[in-house]
Amino acid sequence: MKSFEFLIPTKIVFGRGKIETLNNEIDKNISRILIVTDKNSGEKSGALKAIKTQLKDRFFEIYDGVEENPSLQLLEDGRKVTRAGRFQLIIAVGGGSPMDAAKGFAVLATNDGSMREYMQGRALENKPLPVICIPTTSGTGSEVTPYAVFSDHEQGFKGGFAHPGIFPIISIIDPELTFSMPSQLVVNTGLDALTHAIESYLSTDSNILTDALALHSIKTIIENLSDAAKMDEEAMCLISYASMVAGIVITHAGTILLHIMGYPLTIYHNIHHGKANAILLPQFLEFMLVNSTVKEKVAEIDNLFKPFGGSRKYIEDFGISTRLSTYGIKESELKLFAEKTIVKGDIKITPAHLTVDTIIKIYTDTL
Repeated sequence: MKSFEFLIPTKIVFGRGKIETLNNEIDKNISRILIVTDKNSGEKSGALKAIKTQLKDRFFEIYDGVEENPSLQLLEDGRKVTRAGRFQLIIAVGGGSPMDAAKGFAVLATNDGSMREYMQGRALENKPLPVICIPTTSGTGSEVTPYAVFSDHEQGFKGGFAHPGIFPIISIIDPELTFSMPSQLVVNTGLDALTHAIESYLSTDSNILTDALALHSIKTIIENLSDAAKMDEEAMCLISYASMVAGIVITHAGTILLHIMGYPLTIYHNIHHGKANAILLPQFLEFMLVNSTVKEKVAEIDNLFKPFGGSRKYIEDFGISTRLSTYGIKESELKLFAEKTIVKGDIKITPAHLTVDTIIKIYTDTL
């Protein structure tokens, strides 16, 4: 049996109404707090109202300028805010973008380099500020990972930063905060979590424990996402839980080819990250079934989709076309997409021989 290590330093507080425990989770010596969110999710979910009540006896400021797919430029603004405010703790409220932005703010609050430099391998000089995550969507799993994803608009690049120092110290996962999500966002974020679990299951870094957790997450999402999209509260709780489990799994086994193939769809065509993954998923699985070194695992995933008519029908039943041409993507773009993909680290843990040409073919077969 393959040996492995497993670590989740994040304290997980899961359950309906658990937002009310926030103040008790924060060290009494923490007096200056920055809340990082966007213009919508914190207010719409009711999270900010609850947090303001919880923190009424502490000093806090709210930064609500986070954009979808946070940019390196945004992080520089965050550096100025966190340093000027002399904050001791950052609380991230929202989906993956606010959580990732908060992690970036935490890094740059205590380190003098640029995030681009740190993403390129420069070592952090100092420990980042501590971060507490309060997700209001169910998809990214960022609340339990040492990862953050940022967009570099100057270089037309979207990539990840990983460091154990950006593990959230605490994550309060209150599924009730996801109940205000519109149905399509429930679907898109749920499909992001589903692809996290699928990719980590197939990863060469997977092990017996991550496999068990990944399969559990995959089954839970496949069986409950349709009801969650209809705003069934119990199903939404299960998707929130399964997304967290998928986040734990990618912390140890990572994501592979599918995720990085999805990035250009987001960068160049503004397709939601989870939706981009879902569009490519059926063709990705077809490719892996023929070309991977883990064909039995791919077949097992295929079997989980069979009661729903297969992975393509499963995705399309949510109203998502699995054809790139539907979104205005042209064949002339695919070489660039493949070149952006082949250089990413996730290629190394994908259990298949990959070249620019093979990646172009997967894209082409999805047109």
